[in-house]
Amino acid sequence: EIIFDGPHAFPEGAGVSEFTFRAVDDSGKLLETWSGTVWISGLKVRHTNDAPSNSSLKPYSGELSFDSGVLRITPQLLAVRHVSGAQQGISVSTGDQTWHFTVSLRPSWLRILPPVLAIGMAIVFRNVTLALTLSILGGCLLFLPMREFYSAVPVFCETMVRQVDNHDHASVLLFTMLLGAMIGLMNDSGGTQAATERLARFARTRRRGMVLTWFMGLLVFFDDYANTILIGGAMRPLSDRLRFSRAKLAFLIDSTAAPVAGLAISTWTAFEIDQVAAGFTAAGIEADAAGFFWSTIPFRIYPILMLAVVAVVAFSGRDFSAMLRSERNQVYQKTTLSVPEVYGSPWMAVIPVLSLVVITVTGFIQGVDAYNLLLTASFVSSSVAFLLAVVFSRLSLDDCTRSWTAGIGSMVPAVVVLILAWGVSAVCRPEQLDTAGYITGAIADSVHVELLPTIAFLAAGAIAVSIGSSFATMALLLPMLVPLAWNLVDGTNAEKLNDPVFPATIGAILAGAIFGDHCSPISDTTILSSAAAGCDHLQHVATQLPYALFTAVVSVLLGYLPIGFGIPWWICLPIALVVCAGGIILLGKDTSALQ
Repeated sequence: EIIFDGPHAFPEGAGVSEFTFRAVDDSGKLLETWSGTVWISGLKVRHTNDAPSNSSLKPYSGELSFDSGVLRITPQLLAVRHVSGAQQGISVSTGDQTWHFTVSLRPSWLRILPPVLAIGMAIVFRNVTLALTLSILGGCLLFLPMREFYSAVPVFCETMVRQVDNHDHASVLLFTMLLGAMIGLMNDSGGTQAATERLARFARTRRRGMVLTWFMGLLVFFDDYANTILIGGAMRPLSDRLRFSRAKLAFLIDSTAAPVAGLAISTWTAFEIDQVAAGFTAAGIEADAAGFFWSTIPFRIYPILMLAVVAVVAFSGRDFSAMLRSERNQVYQKTTLSVPEVYGSPWMAVIPVLSLVVITVTGFIQGVDAYNLLLTASFVSSSVAFLLAVVFSRLSLDDCTRSWTAGIGSMVPAVVVLILAWGVSAVCRPEQLDTAGYITGAIADSVHVELLPTIAFLAAGAIAVSIGSSFATMALLLPMLVPLAWNLVDGTNAEKLNDPVFPATIGAILAGAIFGDHCSPISDTTILSSAAAGCDHLQHVATQLPYALFTAVVSVLLGYLPIGFGIPWWICLPIALVVCAGGIILLGKDTSALQ
């Protein structure tokens, strides 16, 4: 007798990672000695070179062999990209006997359930962690009969285990935690505060104070949380003394933190590379995701323009819209800048950061594997921070150990989101729900390739506003839109990676996630920025929003739209920078009289 272990239910067109059959005797015991050949029919497959759409699923039948009484049909076994089942069920024949097994095909549109559920639940509960967890559970339920809903829990746990067990994923997690350890040691040893106080001595005017805030934001590029908290806390008394509002301070730090972290080597880097790699996997692209990731930097137009906008606002002292009203209505108090006694040396912050940058840049030039390189760089830089703190600060060995551990602990929320985002990506991948394939098949004919970068930017912005997380937005969109972009540019070989629309689409997703994050009142960095600056949270959202919208409009009209129609980025980006600077000068009014 041959028994079908499932899965017995899945959405129509979804991929199945493994169909399992067992050969048993009359008592139901596995025949471990049987390795017979059977004829399988009723499967549907998508070959590696097929377009990622529903129409490319083709019937499959052929001879397969049991191994020790078990037959596991996987995409790897059939040398295909995607395996699914047909409406009429699956048949297994040994020549003289045939077994027919029915499968329950659910509606095809359920393949987009996990990302839709993640976005919807994040809006309802204002909690990304809960939303991602429910999204994964929903994806697991789609492959189980309704009477076996309880089995979704062990399937969920196994999905999570596979994410941590993945070598690249583990490297990303360790990199993130070790960078947190480095930041914790730099803070507790007084190195970061010492560097901040040294820089603050050069600010004697209102404009210089704003320029210094922007410049410090560029220097603390390695983590957006560290950027926000360190600079907000250090510059708040200085902003009061130099008479620029707390809302302006919150804008300066928030609009610099995420853009510079997204563009530089930071706690974002490994995650972004990994999500690009997930998109490549979903599209069946065999290429170096890390190398390609750096080529998308010129197409991340919004964060580049936002850094320029912050610089122009700081240097010119001009504001418009809600920020102008905030600056005019601000009630300033006479304050004196109290400089706390700093025991650390700025070199205890500078040297670890330089170690991180030098090792990473050198490794990329030499072609070292990206994951191993980032892990090595973070370990060395955090070790350098530890040694410097032990030798040159007032911290004892036990204090340094606690700082190391606390720094790692500070990254736990980010690590949780990372693992859950990978889980959503796992249930949506081609051999599972194949969410990207469904979307591609549904809209590929109605989307003009020239508009794809713009659509990607706006979609990322809308999702990030709704859920308040840049990371979750990237994790949701890249595995879905990269296959669509690859299909629309007729991707067949590595040369198509250089088609401007393809890197522009990926860059637009990464940029749009930051744009939405700047506009979202539930974004963690937005909340941290207002708290660090001592500004009312809703006031910060209201005063930052006009700058974000202005920059986004320029990004689309002078960036993603013309790039999609074939104008090179090196023409679009300088023009967009000039327009942004000119717009601030023309629209804004000088508030330097408030000094």
